[in-house]
Amino acid sequence: MTDDLSPYADLERALTRLLRRAFLPTAGEATRREAGVHLDRAAYITLVRVAKLDGGRLSDLASELGLEVSTVSRHVKGLVEGGYVVATTDPDDGRARRYRPTEEGIRVLCRVRDARRAHLARVLGDWDEGDITTIATGLERIVDAFEAEERSR
Repeated sequence: MTDDLSPYADLERALTRLLRRAFLPTAGEATRREAGVHLDRAAYITLVRVAKLDGGRLSDLASELGLEVSTVSRHVKGLVEGGYVVATTDPDDGRARRYRPTEEGIRVLCRVRDARRAHLARVLGDWDEGDITTIATGLERIVDAFEAEERSR
């Protein structure tokens, strides 16, 4: 395996390390626990997407999550039963349902977001704020570039 020292290789290594760390099951679990949220990873991720789509149908959620509708249906059912999501009749198709987070669902998302930000502040507290802003801007540009590439396919 060749060790390419180009900036792209450096970026690839750094992103791989970051994503590996970010997606460790224990990382998300610790953040949710710190926030006092008792949802498993799948339920939490589904709740995030329900909030993003705010009124999406199961098929929209399945597409967004890259999962089968039947799998998403089970996750959403648990969120509805837990009081985190509400289902309403689709005005365009009375047979379909649309899903939105409840006030409790929004509170849960806010608590986890606040816990993530507090963790970042603890870990990066001695960093220069300008460096943090530069990194955040760079990461947003990377995501924008990948999303633009995806849309062009």
